[in-house]
Amino acid sequence: MTSERYYINTLFWSILQKALTAVVGLISTPLLLGVYGQADFGILSIATACNGYMHLLDLGMNTGAVRYFSMYLAKGDTTRLYDVARTNITFYTVISVLNILCLLFIASYGENFFAITHEQFLTLRSCIYILAVFCIFNWTSTSFNQLLVADKQMSFTMKVSSLTVCMRALLLVIVFYFPCAVTTYFFWVTAITSSLVIPYAIKCKNDKIIDKLQPALHWAEFKPVLFFSLSIFALSLFQMTATQTRPLILGICASDGALSVTEFTIISVFPTLIIMIGATFTSIFLPKTSEMVIRGNLSEQHEFAYHWTTLTTILANILCFPFIIGADDILAAYVGADYIYLTKWLIVWIVCTLMQIHSTPANALMLSHGKTRIMVYVTGVACVISIIINALLAPTMSVGSSIIGYAVYILINFLTYYGYYNHKILKLSNHRIFSSFAKPTIVGAITYAIIFFTAGEFKIQIFSHERADSITTFIIKATAWISLYVILLFAFKIIKPVHFRVKEFQNIKS
Repeated sequence: MTSERYYINTLFWSILQKALTAVVGLISTPLLLGVYGQADFGILSIATACNGYMHLLDLGMNTGAVRYFSMYLAKGDTTRLYDVARTNITFYTVISVLNILCLLFIASYGENFFAITHEQFLTLRSCIYILAVFCIFNWTSTSFNQLLVADKQMSFTMKVSSLTVCMRALLLVIVFYFPCAVTTYFFWVTAITSSLVIPYAIKCKNDKIIDKLQPALHWAEFKPVLFFSLSIFALSLFQMTATQTRPLILGICASDGALSVTEFTIISVFPTLIIMIGATFTSIFLPKTSEMVIRGNLSEQHEFAYHWTTLTTILANILCFPFIIGADDILAAYVGADYIYLTKWLIVWIVCTLMQIHSTPANALMLSHGKTRIMVYVTGVACVISIIINALLAPTMSVGSSIIGYAVYILINFLTYYGYYNHKILKLSNHRIFSSFAKPTIVGAITYAIIFFTAGEFKIQIFSHERADSITTFIIKATAWISLYVILLFAFKIIKPVHFRVKEFQNIKS
């Protein structure tokens, strides 16, 4: 498969899988609420949240293992690949045991942790036992997934994952028409998710990217992977802290904590969806950039950075600008016209998200080079500053304080990329990399201005339901912006037909 086909195919299946997951998630909430009621649905949410936090035990291995597996594959070092891959299974087996012990502790002593009745805790305990049973399958599937991603077979993992999402959707239909106990539903939904380990393991074995499925103990070879992953863990921890503490700080420091957190939750839905899709790019890029670093061809790495910063920015613009031009419409459709006053903060958040996503290609190159120390320091400092700003401004600016704090966090990282990473580490031209970002974004802004001044006040009023009118208006504005944007991209020759038929990036001339 050529480079372009790999990126397009993988991106298509990744977006499809995330879209299916989002749709099933939106459908499942009201459906399960109707079947089980608020109390039992809350039990499901608590059980899922208890196990979700355990993913910190991964220690950054998802990125570190993919990087090293990609390098071993590029060098044809199958001996080390097999040794580290099988030791990785051992690592995740150990992690699963720790996860099980944590779950069993909650099941045994957690009744006082939650504001629920004794009967509800008994249901929660059953759900936690179910999670413990399937724990080892969930964790070990991660090790096989890393091998497949490193072997540039992420589209396969997304196809299989999409199939499990469809199975979960079918389970929802069955539960709706044939109600069962909440623990029975939870057992089957957990089993469906855990079943990923079977096709992943078979694929790895058949494609000879692992020789045996038995765990191994080659710790000397595994040690560099673990140490690199720990730096990624620190980086991820700072990123997660900067993001996840914002509603907590609002709840503590804002003059009306409950209202501020509600406002934050409302506007967070759309940037979170965009970030979730944008995060896919790193997983797609990392195997390729790791190969480039092994080959040591700086010209190839530079062309990748310039070319894919342009294309990533275009995709980010397509994800972001429709929500900018239709911010008031999508808010009215989502929660009602009473919350349109949040439009300005939603727009600022989405602009920050656009700035964050555009650096994904350079970030993948940085990770492939293993130059993470400065990234950890800068992200840590940016995290602390953003938290302080959020806390100081929360009493007077409410939800706006969290957006301003986040904007400062993004700006610090943005300036560090252009002031240090791009030039000092990656030897890139700051002018060219910024131009790769600025040109498609300026075209996006021009498109926005045209749509805004010609149809900014455009509102559909054909349905009896106000929210139906709002969502229709949003769809029309978004479609108009995307259509005009693509036309202008070709008109200004930012994208050309050659981009869709090249075989390798080194053949692309700026």
